[in-house]
Amino acid sequence: MPPLQIGGAWRRLLRIGGIVAVVLIITTFLVQTKFTSFTPSSLRSYAHSTPQRLHILIPATSANYNLCQLLISAALLGYPAPVLVNWADHEDGDEMKQHITKITGVMKYIQALPEDQKDDLIFMLDGFDTWFQLPMEFIIKKYHEVMAKAHLHHLQIFGAELVKEHNIKNTVLFGPDKRCSPNGPEDPGCWAVPQSWVEKMSFGPLTDSGDSMYDRPRWLNSGTIIGPARDFANISQAALDTVARHHVTDSDQYYFSTVFGTQSYARKQLKLSYDDAHGINDTDLETVPPKKHRLPEMKPGNRTEFYMGLDWESSLFQTAAYYGDYVAWVRFNTTSEYVRKTSQSINPHHHFTLPNNMAGSGPMSVSEARQIDPALASWSRLPLAVNTVTRHVPVIIHINGKKGYRYLWWPRNWFYPYMDQMLHRQRQRGLRNSGEQRDALAGAWTFSNGTRGWVEWNDVCAKYENRLMGKHVLNE
Repeated sequence: MPPLQIGGAWRRLLRIGGIVAVVLIITTFLVQTKFTSFTPSSLRSYAHSTPQRLHILIPATSANYNLCQLLISAALLGYPAPVLVNWADHEDGDEMKQHITKITGVMKYIQALPEDQKDDLIFMLDGFDTWFQLPMEFIIKKYHEVMAKAHLHHLQIFGAELVKEHNIKNTVLFGPDKRCSPNGPEDPGCWAVPQSWVEKMSFGPLTDSGDSMYDRPRWLNSGTIIGPARDFANISQAALDTVARHHVTDSDQYYFSTVFGTQSYARKQLKLSYDDAHGINDTDLETVPPKKHRLPEMKPGNRTEFYMGLDWESSLFQTAAYYGDYVAWVRFNTTSEYVRKTSQSINPHHHFTLPNNMAGSGPMSVSEARQIDPALASWSRLPLAVNTVTRHVPVIIHINGKKGYRYLWWPRNWFYPYMDQMLHRQRQRGLRNSGEQRDALAGAWTFSNGTRGWVEWNDVCAKYENRLMGKHVLNE
C-alpha cells in the first residue's frame, strides 16, 4: 500500500491534535513456524472457498461448571470438539495476567498451523462466561454478512478509491461493548473509535448520554473474536508489541482496544489527507479532541491497518453488560395478530420477525424432533435470545458484566428442557471419538506450549451434567 501523503493536509492534521506522521505500509505478516504439519483440531468445511476451516479456540487451563456451560452447548448443537488453549498450564492467581497468556497461547496455536491454513477462520471465545445458542452454520453466514455490511459502510465513509487503495476492510470481528473498559476516556481505544452502527435513539431519548445502560455499543470486547488466522496473528502481535512498549495493565482487552483505536485514528487521517488533496472540507473529521485525550503512537513505517472491526449489532455476539433490559427470549410463532397489525402503523418496535436465514428450519429435522418434541423442528417455536434493539438472534451469549446472569439466563436457553434427551440421543447414535474429526460430546482437543493433546468428556464435564440440566446435585 502507498504511504499516506501528509503534505497538503499538514495544517489540518495539526488541528486534530499534533504533528502526526502517518505512513501506512501494509505488509504481509508471515508467522514463522517450525512445525511442518499440524492438522487443526476443531474444524469443519463450509460452503465458502476461503477460508476453508473454522478453528474454535477456548483459552482455559482447567474445567469448572461455567466452562462446561460452553462445552455442553457446543455438544448439544453439534459442534466439533473445540481446542482448549493453555490447558493444564500454570494458572496465575491474577485473572488479568491470565488475559495476556490468552493472547500468547492463541499466537502459538496459529504459529503451529501450516502455511495453507493461515487463512482459516479462528474463532476465539472466553471459556467461563459464554455459550452457544445457534449451530455453527450461522457463525459462517453471519460472519460474511457483517463483513459485507462493513464494506458498504466503508465505501460510504471513505469512498471507493481510498477503500481500494489502502485495502480498508473488517475481517477480524470483536464483540461490542456499551462501555469502554478498562481503557480510560482519554485513551484512543475509547475516543478515536468509530461511532456505533446501531441506529441513533435506539435506546430512547437518553441514547449516548453517557449512561452505559443507554449508550449504543461502540467499544471493543475481546471475549469473542473471529477472523482469518493470519490477520488475527497480526493483531495479536501488535497488541503484544504494545504491552512491551507501554505496559500499564494485564488486560488483553486494553491492548486490543489500543490497536483498534490506532487503526481508527489512522483511517481518519487517510480521509483527511484525501479530502485535502481534492479540496473537500470534511469538518466532521476535524473535530479537535480535548487536550487530555491521548493521541495514538504512530511512527512512520509502522503498520496501522489491521482489518479490525466490531459486530456492532450483535449479529454474532451478544454481550450482557448493560443489556439486561434489551435481551428477551422470543418465540416468533406466538406474535398476536393485534401486535402484527399495530406494528405496521403504530409501533413497529413491538413486532419481531424470525430472520430469513432461520425461517423454515430448526435445530433438528422433523423426524428427529418427533422423537423428543416437534417444536425442535422449527426455530420459530423455540425461545430464542433476541437483541430487542437490533432484532438479531445472536450465535453466542457472552455474560460479561454481572456474572450472575450465567445462572439466571442459563435455564432460558431453548435447549435447556431437552438436554437430557438430546445428550442421550447423541450417545445412542454413537460419538466420533477418534481421528481428526471428533464430536464435542466426546471431549476436547488441548493445546499447550506447541503440544496438542486430547481430554475426554468424562474428565472435563461429565460430573457437571446433572447440575447443568437443573437436577439436584448433592456432591460434584
